[in-house]
Amino acid sequence: MFRRILFENWVSLFPLIALITAGSVYVTIFYRAVRMKSGQIDRMAGLPFESETAISADESE
Repeated sequence: MFRRILFENWVSLFPLIALITAGSVYVTIFYRAVRMKSGQIDRMAGLPFESETAISADESE
């Protein structure tokens, strides 16, 4: 009923490339976050993620 899927050796290269690419992205983001200067951390901590003047759905009706 079930058949074993046989892959060629070169096909295993694609998951390896995807793993290396994803890993390098995460390592780069982690490295940049660790090396961030305190002034930049304070500036990003003060960023507004929501506008105070935004009209909610209840107020617009």
